[in-house]
Amino acid sequence: MNKEKHDLKWYLNNWEAYVAAVLFMAICALMFVQVVTRYVFNHAITWTEEAASMMFVVLIYCAIASAVTHRKHIYIGVVLNAVPFKVKKAMMVFGNLVFLAFCIYVIPPFMQVISVLGKSKTIILQFPQKIAYWPVPILLVLISIRIVQNIIRLLKEDEENLGKTVPTIDLDAAERDYLESVKAREAEAQKEAEEK
Repeated sequence: MNKEKHDLKWYLNNWEAYVAAVLFMAICALMFVQVVTRYVFNHAITWTEEAASMMFVVLIYCAIASAVTHRKHIYIGVVLNAVPFKVKKAMMVFGNLVFLAFCIYVIPPFMQVISVLGKSKTIILQFPQKIAYWPVPILLVLISIRIVQNIIRLLKEDEENLGKTVPTIDLDAAERDYLESVKAREAEAQKEAEEK
């Protein structure tokens, strides 16, 4: 098995995806415990729902940051594929700038919400609501940084590589590997047949 050695840059570009994956597994575990205790033991552990809700918010914003980093966010490619290269690049940069403006615009209202919360706590866990809400503006800043990085990448890319991303599951590479293994087995079988 091929083990890749990753540098610090790789970890900085991928940590959000791992945080989101860990949070997803934790949420699934908490919800499983909630369902089992409610329907099997007839006694629900209520704090699991509140904890899962707080984790879900962080998961969503980490996933958005990861999607921007790896260019997995949703966009309409039909129009982009029908226009010349320079127009396509300008449209992609403009789309990212709108996304960036939205993220920056939404940060101050979240900060106001946090300042209004005061010393209030969540109902079940008695967790400070300020701390529960703080990840949102922090992760919006992170998303903004990822958008700026994406804009810089777009500006440097040529026509062939503009907006390209590596697919999550590279089916072409999987097919190539399969065909190579088939050829190797056929060659080995032919060699064995010739030796007999």
